[in-house]
Amino acid sequence: MTENKKVEIVDFDQIDVYLINGNLKLNPKSLEDIHQKSFKCWHEVWGDYYTNEHPSNHRLNSDEFTRQDDILAVFYKGECFGITFFKEVHFDDVTAPLDSYFELWPQHAIDGLTFRGKKISICSQFTVAQNYRGKTTDIQWKYVLFGFIMKRFLESDMDGMTGTMRVKRGMGRISYEAGAVPLLQNLVYKDHEDESVDLVGFFHKEVGEAYRANPYSSKFDACWDRLNGARLPARLKLVA
Repeated sequence: MTENKKVEIVDFDQIDVYLINGNLKLNPKSLEDIHQKSFKCWHEVWGDYYTNEHPSNHRLNSDEFTRQDDILAVFYKGECFGITFFKEVHFDDVTAPLDSYFELWPQHAIDGLTFRGKKISICSQFTVAQNYRGKTTDIQWKYVLFGFIMKRFLESDMDGMTGTMRVKRGMGRISYEAGAVPLLQNLVYKDHEDESVDLVGFFHKEVGEAYRANPYSSKFDACWDRLNGARLPARLKLVA
């Protein structure tokens, strides 16, 4: 008879959220250590992926990290457990359709992504540290990370956000729970070792509705108010 595992309650007061630039030099000195820990977390997870999970000759170059416009890094009790990359593209710029990210996208999927506006955020490299996977918690860590992705998008001025969601890993399902709109489903994608992926679009109306319905949204909001570790004593109030 298997004993029931004790459910750990995630203490959101111990979560810190950071938005950093991929280029170390473009961050304030106070975030240099956060940048280094975030890089190490990302590199360890994806290094293991290309070495053990999907062995390949893919070289995990540091510029895959350093060239990003924004990196969302989430820490729990001082340890980095989640990373996501963001890159902005503007489809009123002639370079956007030639971005390598959209190389395999059919035109109708791009039209669906840009129908509501041309400023698009590419969300990629969804990363949860190995030792946070499979933990018995009241909310899975991948949902914690995705909650902050939703919050980051809703706080941005982007018209839409997109991602290539691996079907086998259940990322398509998670994205739809977060309000994503399917643009093309079950596309065999060479950049993901020929796995099937869903191309999705996130838009403010649908993501906003899903976020407000999320029972943890107030906790995400409270963490976001401490963005980049800016913890203020509760007694301090900003006055006009």
